[in-house]
Amino acid sequence: MSSKEKILNTAADLIHTRGFHHTSIQDILQAASVTKSNFYYHFESKEQLAFEVLGERMRQFYAIAIGPSLENPSLNPAQRIEAFLDNLLAIGCSKFGELGCPFGNLAQEISSIHEPLRESLSMFFGACTEAMEQCFEEGKQAGIFRQELPSRQIADFILAQIQGAFLLRKTHKEPKVLENNFEVLRGLLKGWAA
Repeated sequence: MSSKEKILNTAADLIHTRGFHHTSIQDILQAASVTKSNFYYHFESKEQLAFEVLGERMRQFYAIAIGPSLENPSLNPAQRIEAFLDNLLAIGCSKFGELGCPFGNLAQEISSIHEPLRESLSMFFGACTEAMEQCFEEGKQAGIFRQELPSRQIADFILAQIQGAFLLRKTHKEPKVLENNFEVLRGLLKGWAA
């Protein structure tokens, strides 16, 4: 692993565990066992590092959660949304899930004080919503979902419920909270069927 990868991985873990503001460059240097000069060789600032961490997390999330589900052509639109929930539930019930959603955590911490990171997170959440919206639109055309469903609003609602469920899972340190919320979402999906 290169020193840059070590810094990125260490920073991602620390920011997820402690938050952006409670993670100093010194914390990252110490945990990654790299020098300050090595850090500044790869990154101009902590903010630039945060953007790269966020970008890497987004790529990982796409590969693990979105690509195999919401964009999987071998599944019908309802199955794609179900698979997305399955993927998120597996993440949320894991040790990683105890810390909450890394995107939601960062959004809560910095959205009102760091506009460029807020914009990146907004685009990320928007892309998740659009992928679900597309599934609902395709499902309506295929006769799987009811025609009158407002696809964009439903997709926003599901994403909000997922974020809330991850927050409760983190707060209570209890995976069952996540499981229960996802069960309700699955029931709603069945109710939206044509």
